[in-house]
Amino acid sequence: MRLFGPIVSIIITFSFVGMVRAQDAALSTAGAAYAPLDVGKKSQDPTVPMSHSQRDELLSEFKGLVHMGMHKVTLEHWEGKDMADCDRPERSDERWSYRCQIITGQGDGYYYFFPNEQRQAYTLQELDIRVHAADERLLDDFRRPVQDLFGQASIVDKTSVRSKPSGTIRHWDTGSDVVELFIDHSVRPEGSVRFIWMRSPLVSSAHASLPVHFTDPQ
Repeated sequence: MRLFGPIVSIIITFSFVGMVRAQDAALSTAGAAYAPLDVGKKSQDPTVPMSHSQRDELLSEFKGLVHMGMHKVTLEHWEGKDMADCDRPERSDERWSYRCQIITGQGDGYYYFFPNEQRQAYTLQELDIRVHAADERLLDDFRRPVQDLFGQASIVDKTSVRSKPSGTIRHWDTGSDVVELFIDHSVRPEGSVRFIWMRSPLVSSAHASLPVHFTDPQ
């Protein structure tokens, strides 16, 4: 069942201006009132090294997608609601209540809404950002603004999600947030940079099996 948009994902074509320049935009401000870039571009050839300007452009897309999930808001108050294509689970074993997708020129942002602590609303508790390039240097480019939010990363051997990682997996755990950044080959054989951010109460999973009693958003 599709909600808030057509069956195909809504494509966002706004441009970043000034404050979202890759070299100076922070995750907390990047993309504010904007969504990421031109969607008409072809994917980067994985055999050709990326230029600095190409990496800057992908960093801007990444920051814009992360900005759309910066706050644990309800679905009704999420600023990306009118930009995204949202659906409900099709399988009974899915724990999320709504999944919303925003497509950019070189990536996708998936925003997952789960029941909140009081079981009275759906809140944004998981981001899954995929930038469709596998240049290892992007991990360092993306790490810097993430580190500004969560501090120094640790390195782990396995991720917290189903994936096919390669290379370094950067991991942050604040107690209420679990964040990972790595190259993933589960969707594109050539690989994508993947950023996962899970926040409470999803992190603790304490409320996963409780009954839910509230009205779907309109």
